[in-house]
Amino acid sequence: MALLKLSTSTGALALVLGCSNDPGFVVQNAAPPSSLDGAADGATRADAGAVDAPDDASAKDPYEPLPPLGDGVATLAGSSLRGQIDDRRERARFSNPVNIAVGPDGMIYVADYGNGVIRVVSPAGLAATLVHQPGFAHPYGLVFTADGTLYAQTDANDMGEHTFETGTFWRIDRRFGTATVVLRNAGRPRGLAALPDGRIFYADPEHQLVGILDPVRVRVVDLAGERNVAAFADGEGNRARFNHPYDAAYLDGVVIVVDQLNHRLRAVTLDGRVSTFAGTGAIGRADGDRLRATFNRPQALARDAAGNLFVSDMDNFMVRRIARDGAVTTFAGVGREGYRDGLPAAAEFAGLEGLDVSPDGAFLYVADGNRGLGGASHRVRRVSLARVPVMPTLP
Repeated sequence: MALLKLSTSTGALALVLGCSNDPGFVVQNAAPPSSLDGAADGATRADAGAVDAPDDASAKDPYEPLPPLGDGVATLAGSSLRGQIDDRRERARFSNPVNIAVGPDGMIYVADYGNGVIRVVSPAGLAATLVHQPGFAHPYGLVFTADGTLYAQTDANDMGEHTFETGTFWRIDRRFGTATVVLRNAGRPRGLAALPDGRIFYADPEHQLVGILDPVRVRVVDLAGERNVAAFADGEGNRARFNHPYDAAYLDGVVIVVDQLNHRLRAVTLDGRVSTFAGTGAIGRADGDRLRATFNRPQALARDAAGNLFVSDMDNFMVRRIARDGAVTTFAGVGREGYRDGLPAAAEFAGLEGLDVSPDGAFLYVADGNRGLGGASHRVRRVSLARVPVMPTLP
């Protein structure tokens, strides 16, 4: 269990790893409250050092206050400036956060790709570094299995190699903030979904495959798709075709896979039968029945406890919702790249590479980085689910 605490005696912010009655250990590098109203040099930096220069000319004050967290779309932590700082919401710094997994403890675990670390953010926006060790670089995939174990995938392996073949699975010890290699050189399995039996379903966008990892037996089995063949076809096993299968979520005995460059979502049974779940394949943003809806490079996928799916529709810069009855609606995003909090219908996003839902179903969390393109977006965003109505269909 990970806890974030504010020391009442010293005023220091700290991440305490371990149960509430165990001292665990402390990850420091967070500013005490006395410096929160001061100049930029009052903050204590993590190993990544000082705040970088602004990514765009509009970023003037690196510590411009954020409004209190409320309903709608809000910035939980981060800013337009990249860096690695563990601190409160507007002082926290990330470098292209790409993925999110909400833990059973309610904490938000973030793959901080540019910094090569895993961060943990409290529901109130206090950020700290969980995993930062030699050989752990370019984290992307994150998933919690049914027993509460956190697994991560990195694009690089623990030997320092970084190619399309060097993807590595790691088991994360949240108590001590360490990562242990489960399997190296497994391709690029960025999309991860937990199966009820403890195995992990993966989607490999570079090799056009989906498969299953048994992290106990350390065994990988390709389930569907033809290696290195990008196309579209429903079917069984290697007769099925994908074009950049990116993320996945387990739902009602099947796994829903985002088939990014086919602009569809696919359903994959655990014996490898593939069918179309949503999307026509045409590029668009039409809402309606899931088989008539259109998408534009969907990527991230999350589900709530009721079985509703949330999809990051990347090149529409929107979050779409697929209800249990199959109705697709636009949930958040005005449809253009940018940064704006507030009402979901007026919100603007930039990265949208990772999504997850809180265990209580109250919030959708968004990894809103810059897609590795150098833009000024290094944020974790939050969207209220409980009190925000679904938007009407856009023309």
